[in-house]
Amino acid sequence: MILGSARRGNVWYATVTSKEEELVACSFSDNKKAAEQSAIHSLPNGLRRDLVRSPGKSKIIGMLHRIYTGKGINRRPSIALMPPSQFLRRVYKATMKIPRGKVITYGDLAKLVNSRRAARAVGNAMARNPLPLVIPCHRVVLSTLQVGNYGSERNGRSRTKRALLVNEGVQFDGEKISQKCVWDPY
Repeated sequence: MILGSARRGNVWYATVTSKEEELVACSFSDNKKAAEQSAIHSLPNGLRRDLVRSPGKSKIIGMLHRIYTGKGINRRPSIALMPPSQFLRRVYKATMKIPRGKVITYGDLAKLVNSRRAARAVGNAMARNPLPLVIPCHRVVLSTLQVGNYGSERNGRSRTKRALLVNEGVQFDGEKISQKCVWDPY
């Protein structure tokens, strides 16, 4: 596994890629060490010990920055999705289908993956997302259409999550997301 990091603007991005250049984990922060630790922490334990630093620049970091700033990308980076369960795999794959400018609630995402009563489990999956921005967990929100928590921001009014959504074109009515920005996958 290869650890890479770079700064774009005020944001540090960290990536962990396989030797085949598939993205295994990523993170972002205003602090290099925090971004790297978060990416490393999201790896399965067995993959952490073989980590080497990348001396070069990664194209993937440029893609992450484009997503972060709301510009979007033409194609996703190649990813190696390694969730420990089929439930997590279904949740992450469904999350990647949420269009830019749209959101879905934890409960509706649970229904979408045929786990009607698993809204809390979906929330836990989003909190453990190894590929934030690529698996757009920021597009999954509370049933009240408030943004909820994101990353280390635990105040229920996450500035980062709201900023990501606004950059993608999501509209708000005060603290709540506008109903017209709710994705209906059916």
